[in-house]
Amino acid sequence: MKKRFPIRNHVGRYAGLIHSQNNKHVPFHRWYPFVEGFSSNFVKVIIDELDYKPSFCLDPFAGSGTTPLTCQQVGIKCYSFEVNPFLHDVMKVKFYKRYDGQKLENIISRIDKNLLIYKRGWKYPKIETQTLFEREDLKKWIFNKEVTWGIFDILNEIFKLSNTPEEMYKPLLKVALASNLIDISNVFRNGKCLSYKRNWSNNGISRRGVHKKFIGFCRDIILKDVLQITPNNNGIDNSAFCKEGDARKLVNELEDRSIDLIITSPPYLNSRDYTDIYRLELWILGYLKTYKDERELRKSTLRSHVQIAWHKEEILKIKQLEKVIKEIEKHREEFWNNSIPEMIKGYFVDMNIILKSLYKKMKINSKAYINVGNSSYFNSIIETDTIIAEIAEMNQFQVDEIRAARYLKSSGQQDSKKIRESVIVLTKI
Repeated sequence: MKKRFPIRNHVGRYAGLIHSQNNKHVPFHRWYPFVEGFSSNFVKVIIDELDYKPSFCLDPFAGSGTTPLTCQQVGIKCYSFEVNPFLHDVMKVKFYKRYDGQKLENIISRIDKNLLIYKRGWKYPKIETQTLFEREDLKKWIFNKEVTWGIFDILNEIFKLSNTPEEMYKPLLKVALASNLIDISNVFRNGKCLSYKRNWSNNGISRRGVHKKFIGFCRDIILKDVLQITPNNNGIDNSAFCKEGDARKLVNELEDRSIDLIITSPPYLNSRDYTDIYRLELWILGYLKTYKDERELRKSTLRSHVQIAWHKEEILKIKQLEKVIKEIEKHREEFWNNSIPEMIKGYFVDMNIILKSLYKKMKINSKAYINVGNSSYFNSIIETDTIIAEIAEMNQFQVDEIRAARYLKSSGQQDSKKIRESVIVLTKI
């Protein structure tokens, strides 16, 4: 059957750009190891191919801020929305260009000196989740006692900056600590979840070892980049356009016909819950204190996971989508979660809401580049890219093309088919 939309091979061009590994050594971008996004070079490649100079870009699913930070560096204003409060703060500290390198160096040296004198242990914080820290009544925990004390030593020093002239450095230092949490913990990020490291109980990181990792990161990464800051000649500060919250609602706050470029990557339809993936940062750094907080955050995310039960949703009238849902329903006895069909239907309803709103906010002839990944459930491939392209067309966009960026093997529990990651290119006509 002939493909409805042109799918063109861009693997050679994009394969190294649509993951964030390239950001690991790029100043400012490297401050936090965000693994789900694309690289700053991907954004630059798109901007370079345009036949117009954008005045206002938008990334409604901004993650750790690759799109708005890259735009700021090349002199383009950019709105950025992020529902995860921790990742929202990661973005904002990267945008800020008024740090004083000498002051930061003094703060780091003072904290390093103070960390040498801690003798006592700490009481665990008043948060509902109690499985993070080593206790006698637990069989598993994420932070050993020595590591836990090291973390709270650092947090205590960071919070001493509150209500002082140095308070502006507090979020920056929290991000530095966050960048080390997985490394000093007993777990690693394993796709959709946190999994225990091999021989996790023999984690030999000491309290002082935690201090040294933090101070080393502050000096070798954060301070080194801050000392390179030069006056922002283009005058762009995208922190002014960085908002925390649900993109489905925030898009409506923008002026109609104010956006002339969109570069974004919405959550993939792979049942990955980003609230869960970043739960260490969210709980340890104080963004969540109760399970109710956690549930409310999950409710405000795109329906791409099954960590909460989504309400029943009418399926969009798209033949390809209706067909794949019927195929998946045949495997109901094999479901590892009964909400899978509702998640899939809800995901595309959410994408319809977003695209309908985006059309109103974009200028005529402006472009949108949407990086998405297809999915597989029970041997049925969900071609997310072509379904989103059809939704875009329903909302009056012109679908220029779908660019195949790379092919990945699907998760082993389902099949071994290759899954396409793509960049959908749209024009508002």
